[in-house]
Amino acid sequence: MKARDIINILEKKFPKINAEEWDNIGLLIGDYDKEVKKIQFSLDATLESIENAISEKVDMLITHHPIIFKAIKDITEQNILGKKIRNLIKNDINVYSIHTNLDSSIEGLNDYVLKKIGISEYKILDFDEEKNCGIGRIFKLNEEKNLKKFIEELKLKLKILNLRVISNDLNKKIKKVALINGSAMNYWKKAKKEKVDLFITGDVSYHDALDALENGLSVIDFGHYESEYFFYEILIEELKDNNLEFLVFNREPIFKFY
Repeated sequence: MKARDIINILEKKFPKINAEEWDNIGLLIGDYDKEVKKIQFSLDATLESIENAISEKVDMLITHHPIIFKAIKDITEQNILGKKIRNLIKNDINVYSIHTNLDSSIEGLNDYVLKKIGISEYKILDFDEEKNCGIGRIFKLNEEKNLKKFIEELKLKLKILNLRVISNDLNKKIKKVALINGSAMNYWKKAKKEKVDLFITGDVSYHDALDALENGLSVIDFGHYESEYFFYEILIEELKDNNLEFLVFNREPIFKFY
């Protein structure tokens, strides 16, 4: 199966137009006409994931986070990105990234996180009516729960050992919640305007956490890696009937808790 046919299947469901303007998605390295039999899914194109793809003789590496984000001034063996790109080209491995278009599309990654925690009804926080997609999901629990109980349930459903919690009261009652996978603390004020009791995202900084807390909004940081590493489950479901071989390789989360 040619790479372009695989890409067409994915982009029919998760169109490139649904990506944020700043994003860099699509086929970033390789050949649309390359014959693909074996695909590796990795959240990031790390040195380890590329080495694994080479050793497994993979034809195509599909990542969530783009290997190339900004302009590149050189591609040399002496810098990490250059080394990665050279190794991929030398081994004829395509690299395709599906990022914020997967996040924001209907039945994409944000919806999939909700599915994992048992939520089926929601509204989109930052809705683009023309594209029928958008960043963030707002939902209501079936019944009020105290924050501490919700935290334990969230950890169990998403198989996360530790969460960072920003709140003055773990016994606070919550009903209305906003959730954005990855890194989206810049949306907390928009979530607050929707009168949510809790905002869930990753990569929460100290100052954003303090601002949200002083404005009366409780926040859970459920991790960037932890909220996105399973993106491949969505894509395999879309590609499973095409006689392709799949493998998954992710390095361990960067952050360790002791």
